[in-house]
Amino acid sequence: MKKINRLLQAKIEAKLNKGKVLVLYGPRQVGKTTLARDILLKLGAEPGKGYFNCEEVAVRETLLSMDSGRMSSYFSGTSVIVLDEAQSVPDIGKSVKLLIDSYPKLNIIATGSSSFELANRVSESLAGRKYEFLLPPLSFEEIRQAFGNAAAISGIADTLIYGSYPEIATSATNNEKIENLRSLATSYLYRDVLNYNRIKSPDLLMKILKALALQIGSEVSPNELAGTIQIDRKTVQSYLSLLEQAFVVFRLPPFVRKRRDEIKLMNKYYFFDNGILNALIGNFQPPENRNDTGALWENYLISERRKFNGLRGLAPNSYFWRTHSGQEIDLIEEADGELTPFEFKYNSTKIARGAYSFVETYGAKDIRVINKNNVLDWLNIAEK
Repeated sequence: MKKINRLLQAKIEAKLNKGKVLVLYGPRQVGKTTLARDILLKLGAEPGKGYFNCEEVAVRETLLSMDSGRMSSYFSGTSVIVLDEAQSVPDIGKSVKLLIDSYPKLNIIATGSSSFELANRVSESLAGRKYEFLLPPLSFEEIRQAFGNAAAISGIADTLIYGSYPEIATSATNNEKIENLRSLATSYLYRDVLNYNRIKSPDLLMKILKALALQIGSEVSPNELAGTIQIDRKTVQSYLSLLEQAFVVFRLPPFVRKRRDEIKLMNKYYFFDNGILNALIGNFQPPENRNDTGALWENYLISERRKFNGLRGLAPNSYFWRTHSGQEIDLIEEADGELTPFEFKYNSTKIARGAYSFVETYGAKDIRVINKNNVLDWLNIAEK
């Protein structure tokens, strides 16, 4: 498999040797283990030293022992250790706190694929003692650095269909990509959710995921979703929350300020990766052969924007905007008191007349339309 450098690595390394635990979140199979091992090697760890899989019994028992001497002996031999799949250890926060308190010069990187497990177990024990990072699927910039500018540009259409998980991006053929995606988009990606004690039905989880995949770009009503799947609203909301915390989907809330006709109560949901979205609906046809190309384009660009901001430590407030009469903006970013609206059109440059009422109402910047002809400038904005 081709080596792909991750932009997050430098940011993680910059936080070493500060007496804090580094917590690395991200979906399963996104490259957390590879990144953590790369950091170990760069810091001079001997092969086989410093990496510990918390799903192994011996590792878990050592951490659960709450014996600093036993842990020191077990984890000795390197100035940095990686505790992979740390959410597998109950009370991992207490174990790690004991380690960092007893050995303040030890660097600890804890990885986890579900924030509802790991975050809950480290937040209280490590309050003020941790840095948190989110590793998403590959960004356009990472793909460009690995494969070259021309390949990255020509590969945008493929990314709309197959996504950008590292294993998918490095697969040799489209058939291999589809096979890997189908495997990933079944129980493996959702294992943390399925193991959670509030989840009773894998079939129900898949129904919710497929319903979300078919509603990209539209507001999601928990009531309607509950009626379609024939379950109660509370259960739907519980599943949606867990899917967010397992980094399968993310939520975009509505922009609501002055106008009484603005949509207020429904969110939009997007997938972290287009390939997972397409695997769920079973459609790997190219954009030109589909009637949902606009939704694919919107999901790709909003998820890519999320990566762009997150990997650079930017945190604008992000929203969509829509009125009950159908005026809408796909994405609004709010930062430093300024509102920047974006519309995503795969082929068109046309903006619906109603969208301009947002600019008029809120004094926002002019609306930028991102289509397949100017997308490179938008994806390369970091170069300016």
